Amino acid sequence: MERYEECRNSALKQMNLADHVLTMTYPLVQDPKLLKLVMKNVYLAMESSVAMLLHYERYYKKIPPFTENFESMLEMSKSVIPKYNISSGYIAFLNELKEIMERQRESDVEFVRKDKFVFASREYDLNTISVKELKDYISKAKLFMQELNRVVEENERRTGKR
Repeated sequence: MERYEECRNSALKQMNLADHVLTMTYPLVQDPKLLKLVMKNVYLAMESSVAMLLHYERYYKKIPPFTENFESMLEMSKSVIPKYNISSGYIAFLNELKEIMERQRESDVEFVRKDKFVFASREYDLNTISVKELKDYISKAKLFMQELNRVVEENERRTGKR
C-alpha cells in the first residue's frame, strides 16, 4: 500500500471517529470535554488529508520531498490545491483549524461553560468550541476530503492504477 493510501485511510478513520463522537456519543454523555476530542480528530483528519495529496504528488514526482509537519505541508499544498481546481477557501479553513489547535495546546486553563469547551491563555484570551462550530468544521472537512479523493481517484483511473 502506498503512503498516500495509508494517509487516506487514516484521514477517513479520524473523520469517522470525530463524527461518531459528536453525533452519537456526545448527545448521550453530554460531556463538553468530548468536544476537545472531536476537534483534535478533525484536525488530524485534515492533516492526513493534506499529507495524502502531497504524498500522491510525490509518488508521481510532481513535487520535491517534504517534511511531514502540518505547517510545511500547508505551505506546500498552497501551490498544489489550485492545480486541481479545489477552492482556495479550504486553505483558510485549514489555517483556522491549525490556529485553534495551537491556541488550545498553549492554553493554561481549560474549563466547561454552558455546553462549550473553553480554553484560555495566561492573559485570559478566551476561545470556545461549541457543538455547532464542530458540526460546521466536520461538514467542511468532509467536503474537502471528497474533493481530494475525487482528484486522486480520477488520476488513478487515468493512469490505470484502479
